[in-house]
Amino acid sequence: MRHTLFARLAKDRAGNFGIMTAIALPVLLAVGGVAVDMTHAIEEKNQLQALADGATLAAAAAMADKGTMSTAEAQKLGTDMFIAQKMEALKNSGLSAEQQAAEEAKLRANTQALATASVSSNTAASYEVRMTSSYDMPLSGLSSLLGFSTMRISVESVSASGREGNALSMYLALDESGSMADDTTTVDPSQPTKQVPYLCGKNYNKTCYSTVDNYLTKIKSLKAAAGVMFAELEKADPNHVLIRVGADSYDDQTKAQQSIQWGTSLVDSYVNKLPEPPSGGTDASGALTNALNALKKANATEKTAHDGKDNTNFDRFIVFMTDGEMTGNSGTWNSTIDAKVRDICLNAKSDGLTDAAKLKLKNGQQLTEEEMANGIKIYTIAFMAPDKGKKLLNYCSSGPGYYYEPTDMTTLVESFGEIARKAAQTGTRLTN
Repeated sequence: MRHTLFARLAKDRAGNFGIMTAIALPVLLAVGGVAVDMTHAIEEKNQLQALADGATLAAAAAMADKGTMSTAEAQKLGTDMFIAQKMEALKNSGLSAEQQAAEEAKLRANTQALATASVSSNTAASYEVRMTSSYDMPLSGLSSLLGFSTMRISVESVSASGREGNALSMYLALDESGSMADDTTTVDPSQPTKQVPYLCGKNYNKTCYSTVDNYLTKIKSLKAAAGVMFAELEKADPNHVLIRVGADSYDDQTKAQQSIQWGTSLVDSYVNKLPEPPSGGTDASGALTNALNALKKANATEKTAHDGKDNTNFDRFIVFMTDGEMTGNSGTWNSTIDAKVRDICLNAKSDGLTDAAKLKLKNGQQLTEEEMANGIKIYTIAFMAPDKGKKLLNYCSSGPGYYYEPTDMTTLVESFGEIARKAAQTGTRLTN
């Protein structure tokens, strides 16, 4: 009887499912927890990679932009930016201040950055910033059933930036006409307010003063913007072996020019001496003629100068800026002067081009960068200019990427800075 009872019990399978479920449930829960944590880990790794990429790219760009930044400074910049962004993301994680401080210390200990700089002949330079980092991501309670409390996530990022050794000769044609005395919308930070007199008293026989905002004039904005351009060119060519710059200003008369020289100190001084307040009408034809004569192929001066520095090739640029329209010494638009300026611009853009490219320009067709490479390229800046001024400068520019239409001091400064960087061919790229 006893033997039969045990045999029947052994053969009875009625409770197997419940028993197997009880045994497998912790494993199934743990596996499910791992799946959730793996999804979270992938998201966390992508976020960490994006933060690392942004930090190395910013550090590499800063090295190229500043030019004099040390590798130690770049490494610190990249590391600090990376950690600051990660800690910002952890602020809403529910960790206490002490726990956040501990996480930051671990993250800093597990993050390494290495910056390198390589400068070749004629100041062509390349910069690289590498970063590796590891982060211990907390796992869910379910994963702990398998004995895991954290998962290590590791990322690596490499960013590079470069300054190409682009040789160039540049000539600025700058407006110093009477309208350049007008105010912009930017308050002068060095003197935000000024006193303005007005008649007061019972019989208006007294002079009183009111305090008003002191706005920067257009001419002061131009000087500041040109200063930014010259600083960018100096960064690109600190040894003065690549870049030559000259300038001429104009109202209704063409002023004495600053001839093209190595570096920017002389032309910077020239621009800073533009008259305040400026006066006169507007006629850019003389200044543009001087620019064309200085840069044209038939004038061997620039080629000889660059040959002396072993620059076998160099680009030629005119920067043409006005805030108005061509009026001569009157207050109204002068179609004859406008047409003359257009002809000078066409001749400048055509200088050195193939016959086919010249014909395209004459017919109003846009050239490719390759087609215009051997000509004089013209950047134009219509600063708070009226429609006829904008149309003229749009025509004179070498294309959409060469025409700027700033409406305030900030965008004027940005325009001059961007032109310098484009001309000097500085850039930053992400390589990881």
